[in-house]
Amino acid sequence: MSHQYTEVLIVGGSLVGLSAALFLRRHGVGVILAERHSGTSIHPRTPGYNARTMELFRAAGVEEAVRAAGPWRLNGSGLLWAESLTSPHHYWIERPSARQDLSDVSPCEDVMLSQDVLEPVLREHAETLGADLRFGTELRAYDDGPDRVTAVLQERATGARVTVHADYLIAADGAGSVIRAKLGIGRSGVGVLEHIAGIMARADLGDALRDRTFAICQVNNSGFSGMVRVIGDTMALHVPFDPEEGVGQFTAERCVELARAAAGVPDLAVEPLEVLPWQSTAAVADSFADGRIFLAGDAAHVMPPAGAFGANTGIQDAANLAWKLAYVLNGWAEPSLLETYDAERRPVAARTVDQALATGRDWFGAELPAEVAAIELLDEVTVKFGYRYDGAGFEDPRRPTGEPGARAPHVWLEREGRRVSTVDLWAGGFVLLAGPEGGAWTEAAARVAGPWLTPYQVADGDAVAGNGLLGDPEQRWATAFGVTRGGAVLIRPDGFVAWRAAEPAGPRTEAALGEALSAALLRSPAAVGPPASHRKPRT
Repeated sequence: MSHQYTEVLIVGGSLVGLSAALFLRRHGVGVILAERHSGTSIHPRTPGYNARTMELFRAAGVEEAVRAAGPWRLNGSGLLWAESLTSPHHYWIERPSARQDLSDVSPCEDVMLSQDVLEPVLREHAETLGADLRFGTELRAYDDGPDRVTAVLQERATGARVTVHADYLIAADGAGSVIRAKLGIGRSGVGVLEHIAGIMARADLGDALRDRTFAICQVNNSGFSGMVRVIGDTMALHVPFDPEEGVGQFTAERCVELARAAAGVPDLAVEPLEVLPWQSTAAVADSFADGRIFLAGDAAHVMPPAGAFGANTGIQDAANLAWKLAYVLNGWAEPSLLETYDAERRPVAARTVDQALATGRDWFGAELPAEVAAIELLDEVTVKFGYRYDGAGFEDPRRPTGEPGARAPHVWLEREGRRVSTVDLWAGGFVLLAGPEGGAWTEAAARVAGPWLTPYQVADGDAVAGNGLLGDPEQRWATAFGVTRGGAVLIRPDGFVAWRAAEPAGPRTEAALGEALSAALLRSPAAVGPPASHRKPRT
């Protein structure tokens, strides 16, 4: 059996695993990914990716490719309740609306894109950057040692095995994570809410629907009760069922009956395609890390589909973890930085699960445990952008605080005559932004930081010309970040504020910045400066 080495081994090649591979390669980290299926998803699941996720794709250089991949093939927007898709008896749970204006919060917009279209884009770009993606390969065994993880991978087609030695392992192997189970990590939450049969069937509803358009329809009649999406010429029916009876009850004939009942067209021509059972579950792993192994995506948390928060939360897990792994592997941060992954992401996941439960409660009147009644439903923009990493819950992103632990506010600036968002600045790593009178901060950065920090000074108005200066034509930067003309702010590679100085630091400028960088990287102040070497050689 041959032996190979990689810095990070990813198990699971769906949305979260592929995103992790992409983000890690953007940071120059060596990656091997093992996915048991032979290719990316063939199912049009996961209807939307929110603007916060698109900011991360923007930083990874794939935003435009994702948007160009093609729109989600739903036949409209809005959440509809109806006796059938064609029944005159209906009302809107959430009315169709124009695209939500997020221009004051983000340079990005939400994108409606199905999973089977997005995954190939992520795969292509990760491979272009050098990720070793091994589809049709499964994890057979692993051992988490004190210095590295040793795993045995097997090609399913040939049976060939290889031993992979990795510094770290990311378990992105789904809700039924084998890795999480082997680690003995439990889950907390209300648990399984419903067992659902996802029925895919081909049917032409163009004439029957006429001008009725919707994103999702909750259908209730004597022959069908469940959720329906229409995706081009395909119906996606999601029907609760008794797990003791199993999915065998959904024969081809039964699927045809259900599709016709949902459509309200007794003689509809229906071609059954596939039945995929799944569980509507609300649960969060009791830990997101064990030694050198990290859980991400559904392996770490599962939530009901209302609000479409699940995949987005998982992709954001990957972004949080990727930069920390990169900085530790480069020797720029202490390994203890990786402990902050669980500390930051697990509370966010728990709060997001609550929001998914509350959304299902208010949208669909779902029968949920009594404790769900007490959850306050927040607006979607706050859930998408307002989560914090300091234990403070959520903030209103339309009124950003700029405080450490919060997402860095979006402000349009100018660089050499081109408009650039603050969101664009942290794509390459840590960023220091100093005010018009904060030149001492940027000068100190050159002395106490390494190649992972880019300093900028924000000048008055738009009268700037290169030399690291950024114009502030809207005069919003200082207010959004809560600093004065002499203040400064440190932004992490995932777009969160790590530190802020509202005022000039005087003679302690260099020491104060060194202390801030030390805290952000969990290093001693003396160790923060430019390293003598980069990544440690490994064999």
